[in-house]
Amino acid sequence: MRDVTAPQFEFARQARLVGTERSLARRVRAGELVRIRTGVYLPAERWKSLTSDGQYRARVYAAAAVVRLGTQFESDSAAALWRLPTLGPWPSTVQVLGPKATGGRSSTGVHRRGAPFDDRAVTMNDVTITTLGRTVVDLSARSSFQRAVCMLDDALRVPRAGEFRHAVGVAAVTKEGLGALSESLEPRPGMARARLALAFGDGLSGSVGESLSRAHMHLLGFPPPQLQVPFFDAHGLVGYADFFWPEFSLVGEFDGKVKYNGRTYSRGHLPEEVVWAEKLREDRLRRLVRSVARWDWDVALKPVRLAERLTSHGLVAAR
Repeated sequence: MRDVTAPQFEFARQARLVGTERSLARRVRAGELVRIRTGVYLPAERWKSLTSDGQYRARVYAAAAVVRLGTQFESDSAAALWRLPTLGPWPSTVQVLGPKATGGRSSTGVHRRGAPFDDRAVTMNDVTITTLGRTVVDLSARSSFQRAVCMLDDALRVPRAGEFRHAVGVAAVTKEGLGALSESLEPRPGMARARLALAFGDGLSGSVGESLSRAHMHLLGFPPPQLQVPFFDAHGLVGYADFFWPEFSLVGEFDGKVKYNGRTYSRGHLPEEVVWAEKLREDRLRRLVRSVARWDWDVALKPVRLAERLTSHGLVAAR
């Protein structure tokens, strides 16, 4: 399996072989290189061009370049390479599986967890990582419910053309497969919490913001919405609503603003064209339902504000 975005490093061991180690140190002092970990460097401009996700992936690849061949990277480190979303920052260390008998031995920048190896682990650019299914099961046992749901929903969603997992031919996981996997793993702390998240995960969720919103709705006691519901009027398809509560005739729409930034998401249309099209869509939608509630990241991240937004549109919590 090939990740074409994997960074090309410079290594201190190679510099020593050709006698350019002093030049390497001088380039670091001059700000031309960034040390990713001991003995592994990346051009500063390349490092600065990476997103926070990309920088953490670079740390994983850098660690893989110096640890023993065949080391299994797991949890957050595998999740980053699988392009799963994270809530909040990635950890400061990379995570690998260590021999269970020793409990795992950590070193600088590398956290080893004593747990059974994944006998179906895959290799990506010479880096061995736990399967997508094992990765989300492990993280569900170690993460908050909200974070676990965001990753699970993404792993359950069928990859779209242009996305990484579509490009490398990795299919979505299934709830049945995740359930069987969780049952096959030996008991460990957090598995009861993981199974709650596994049962709640839904591949119909369209984005991490929608997944977070849905998780908060559940924790707040609101009735579960239907997801990605198509609406039609006399002119044809209006669109797909992120959330729909038919008993309240209420549509919920998460607006992450990504659709308004850049031509990739908007398929070449100008931002103002996308905004106008969204207004027309919402006008048509409002003629079909009693109310449309909209919110953004500021609301999705704060359960109290999300509750206020939903109740102001007539949604009643079940508990």
